[in-house]
Amino acid sequence: MLASDAQTAYALALRFTLLPTARQRERAGRRLVEIVRRAGFRIATGFAGTPLICDALTEAGAPEIAYRMLLETGCPSWLYPVTMGATTVWERWDSLLPDGTVNPGEMTSFNHYALGAVADWLHRTVAGLGQAGPGWKRLRIAPVPGGTLTRAQAAHLTPYGRAEAGWERRGDTVTVTAVVPPNTSALVELPGGKPPFEVGSGSHTFTVEGVTTPEWPPPPLRHPFSSPETASG
Repeated sequence: MLASDAQTAYALALRFTLLPTARQRERAGRRLVEIVRRAGFRIATGFAGTPLICDALTEAGAPEIAYRMLLETGCPSWLYPVTMGATTVWERWDSLLPDGTVNPGEMTSFNHYALGAVADWLHRTVAGLGQAGPGWKRLRIAPVPGGTLTRAQAAHLTPYGRAEAGWERRGDTVTVTAVVPPNTSALVELPGGKPPFEVGSGSHTFTVEGVTTPEWPPPPLRHPFSSPETASG
């Protein structure tokens, strides 16, 4: 266990490879999952941890926990502001309180950047569009379907042209599409544990059958000192 037994501490340690052995990383990943489940999938990170926690959970082999955290609507969560009518990103998770009043504390900006950092994970992991080399000369197409989503898509205007990646799920069949700009290549990592492979420029479609997903929704863990509201999903 880390000295600070918190979501941000484990996300930082895992993402910045501060734990030297595979055993330490595996145990830290399991502890991060446990902390998130005990919190009822409510996020408990600030400016340092918010951009990293979903990647840390995914790399720890628990993308379904990252999805469950993403889809949580109780406060604090990414979707709580959406349920309150937000069209911008807030500085605080609760800049607007559940009763509709403005949080009386300091740091109450309604147009901020940090807590929206999950969008990077949405592009790279949910939709599956990222870089595998400097300047988008080489792409990485690696979607990780999960949660209640049945499709996702992202696009980025690279120096070589528009790149796209997306997927659609029907039952246990996932269809992945990708557009690789001219004069570039892409490393493709399909769902289901298939070996990665390279493709060149152009439009591509890949179909993967027999893609299973973990239990959904993943159950929370009840802490002996937590209230039912805190422990609920």
